[in-house]
Amino acid sequence: MTVPTSGRPLRPGPQQLELVASTEIARGVFSLVLRRSEPEQAPAPGTFLDLLPQIPAVAGGAAVLRRPISIADCSADGRDLTVILRVVGAGTAALVGQTIGSPVDALGPLGHGFDLDAVEVGGRALLVGGGVGVPPLYLLARRLVDRGVSVQMRLGFRDASDVFYAEEFARLGEVLISTDDGSAGVGGTVADLASQPGARAFVPDGVFACGPLPMLRYVQAAFGAQVRTQLSLEERMACGVGACYACVVPDAGDPDHQHRICWDGPVFDAQEVVL
Repeated sequence: MTVPTSGRPLRPGPQQLELVASTEIARGVFSLVLRRSEPEQAPAPGTFLDLLPQIPAVAGGAAVLRRPISIADCSADGRDLTVILRVVGAGTAALVGQTIGSPVDALGPLGHGFDLDAVEVGGRALLVGGGVGVPPLYLLARRLVDRGVSVQMRLGFRDASDVFYAEEFARLGEVLISTDDGSAGVGGTVADLASQPGARAFVPDGVFACGPLPMLRYVQAAFGAQVRTQLSLEERMACGVGACYACVVPDAGDPDHQHRICWDGPVFDAQEVVL
C-alpha cells in the first residue's frame, strides 16, 4: 500500500464492484452482495463502502454524493462484501434497484473500524445496535466469536416487520430484541433490555455499539465509565475521505477540535467524543 509523506496510508480509489445479489430482508431493508474483481484482504468490522448510485433521469438524474454504507459481512476470501441498507430516497432506491451483474461505483473499504483486541480471548463482549446500525455488528460478532469471545447482542427495531438478521446473530450468541411498539421482543428501546434476566447476567468486558444518536448516548452513559466502550457513529458524509469536514463530532479532549467521522472514525472510544 502506498504511504504518503504524512505517514498515513492512502485510501483506496474508486472501483467497480459487481452486484451479485439483492434481497429484501425486512420492510424496505435490503442486503446487497458486491463482488470485487479478485480476492483481497477482508475488511475490518466497522468500516464502510461509499457507494455512488446511478439514479435514473425520471428519479432526478445523476447523484451528487455517494452513500456511506457499513460492511455487514464478507466472504472468506474477502472478495464478496455484503452491505445492508434501508431505502429512504432516490439514491438508496437506485442502489437496490440495479440489475444483478451491473457495476456499482464504490470507494472503500473506508474508515477505522472496531478494535477487536479490546476484549481478550475468553472474555465477553456486548454488542448494541439500532435499526440500520445493526449491520456492522454482524461481521464484528463473527470476528469476535472466531477469537474465542462470547457475545451478547441487544438489538432495537421499530416493529416486527423491521427486524432482520435475528437468526444469523443467534448462531453466534444470545440475542435480545426490543421494538418500539412491542410487536417483537421487549417493548421499548435497547435501554429497556437492561432489565431482562439475560442482560443482568451478562457482565461485559467490552461494549460495541452502532445506531442512532439517542441510543449511542445511552450506551455512552451506561457503560462508558465502567468498561471500554466503542461507538460507531452514523452521519451524512459528503466526501467520505476527510477532505470536506461535513461529518464531524466534538473531541471530548479538546474543545477546539472536531473529529472527522469518515476519516478518524466512524468508530471511536466513548471517552473520545461529545455526543
